[in-house]
Amino acid sequence: MATLAEDGTTAPFSDPVYLKAAALDPAFSLMWIDHHVLVSLEVKAEVLQHVKEVILREALETEPPTPCVDEEEQESLGQGEGLFAAYHKRKKKDVGTTPALQLSHYLHIADGQNVLLFWAMNMKVLPSLFKVAIRVLAVPASSAPVEPVFSHGGIILRPHRAQMSDRPLTNLVFCKCNAL
Repeated sequence: MATLAEDGTTAPFSDPVYLKAAALDPAFSLMWIDHHVLVSLEVKAEVLQHVKEVILREALETEPPTPCVDEEEQESLGQGEGLFAAYHKRKKKDVGTTPALQLSHYLHIADGQNVLLFWAMNMKVLPSLFKVAIRVLAVPASSAPVEPVFSHGGIILRPHRAQMSDRPLTNLVFCKCNAL
């Protein structure tokens, strides 16, 4: 979608993760293409197709391959002793839930819902897309914004102030962090 500039840099937000995140958030889905992409209908159709392909490509990557049992394995399984020697457990795969069908179903039902509630209710119905949505929409926990607060708290809470209750400490940390 984004091309390299002459100096070798890419445009901001050109990573496909932004397209996937917007498309897999049911509050936006693909409605933003119709309303906010200010280009011709052909280009809008191309962008729409590209977003779908990016999502489907990742959904197919996350889907586990189905194990195939060849004829030799079936014969060797049948030669064992016992009542259940020929029994081979296989996972059932519903042929009606391919990632392409899940994406089509998602695009029909996504209509501005809350992202957490939507995926909580539809994670069993759209398992391949749910895995992609978790990878794209999940934000890793980080302590980066909190570290300065603990740093200030360490400066304020010294051994001679160890008897301070939580209310004055909270007020002092607030004042220290918001001071100009």
